[in-house]
This record gives sequence, C-alpha cells and structure tokens, in this order.
Amino acid sequence: MLNLSLYSLFVITSVMTVATPGPGVLMTLMKSIGFGFRGAIWTICGTATGALIMSAISATGVGLVLRASPDAYALLRVVGAAYMIWLGIKNWRVRTMSLESALRGSKHRAIASGAPVEGEIRRLPFFMEGITLQMTNPMLIMFFVSLFPQFIDPKLSYGAQYGILAATYGILILAIHSGYSFVTSRFRGFLSSERMSRLIYRIGGSIFIVLALKVLWDVYVSLSAA
Repeated sequence: MLNLSLYSLFVITSVMTVATPGPGVLMTLMKSIGFGFRGAIWTICGTATGALIMSAISATGVGLVLRASPDAYALLRVVGAAYMIWLGIKNWRVRTMSLESALRGSKHRAIASGAPVEGEIRRLPFFMEGITLQMTNPMLIMFFVSLFPQFIDPKLSYGAQYGILAATYGILILAIHSGYSFVTSRFRGFLSSERMSRLIYRIGGSIFIVLALKVLWDVYVSLSAA
C-alpha cells in the first residue's frame, strides 16, 4: 500500500516545506503573540484543514495524469523537479529579515486596518482564517500537483497513497505549527533573529535541490530502461 522509501523522502520534503517561514508560519506566530497557544491552535487547525481540502481538489487532476500514460507521468515529475530546484534557489537567494521585524510589520498593518490584534479568542473566525489562507495560496496547489507525484509508486494503489500523503501533510502542519506557537509563546527570542531565519531557508533550499536531482535521475533511469 505504501513505498516506505518514497514516503520517507516525502516526510523530509514536507517537514522543510511546512517549517520554512511563509504566510502560514507568520499567521501562526502572529496569533501566538496576540492570543497565546490557546488562540493560535484554532488557526493552526484551520490551516491543516485547508491543506486537506486543497489536496482533495488536486488529487483528481493528478490521478488523471497518472492513468493517462507513463510519459505524461514522467513529464509531470520533471516539472515537479524543476519546481523544487526553483524553490531551492529562491530559498538560498531570499533576503531574510528577522521574524520579529516581520511580525512587527504585520501587527502595524493590522492596527492600521482596524483588525483586532489581541483580545478575546474567537475560535471559529480563527479557524476560518487558517482555511482561507490555504484556499487562496496558489503555491499550495503547485505543491500538491507537482510534488505529490514524486512520492507515489505507480505500481501501488493511487488513492490509498495519496490519502496517506495528504493526511501526513496535515499532521505535520499541526505538529510543526504547534511547535512554532509553543516556542513563540514562551521563548520568542529563539525565532526572532535574522540568522535563524536564514538558516531555516538555506537548509530547506538545499534539501529541495538534492531531492530534485534525485527525481531527475530516477526519471532518466526509468526512461532509459523503457
């Protein structure tokens, strides 16, 4: 039902994707600072739920490609590898700033727009904020459509594999974002430096590039043997 080798690579890639500072992480940190872990957990649950919804939407298109032909599947893997290389280069070249500065800027924008920054925990609105963030994130669709096929074994059940990968991704969001929230609520200085932000980006970028090269090699080997 599952290729453990591919699954292990998927977990590594997903951990770096989820942990790399982005809109989801920034929202989690903002909620943690304004409302503590008890407030942030509702947004985190919404973010994980939104990812599962987007994975379900993406599953149909990926499944059609996998059933179409081996060549189409190989092409999709090459596109995914190119996307991973682009992500890796982007993470290496990004101009990092301290998360403290980013959070401060977001807080100022929230105040200017009249949005509440701190106060009573509103569970449903916080939950829906997380879902909305994922539903309006085009990079998430690209992640599911381009990267998920890299970790699916065509010889095994597509539906079962996709379901396990999607569930794993949602669990990783819950775990990693909860970790960010816990640390931010108690040890804010750990994540506030520019040096830490740059380290996270570059580790993630390096792993993306290495995995992309492995995918391209696997595609070359499979096409050569055909």
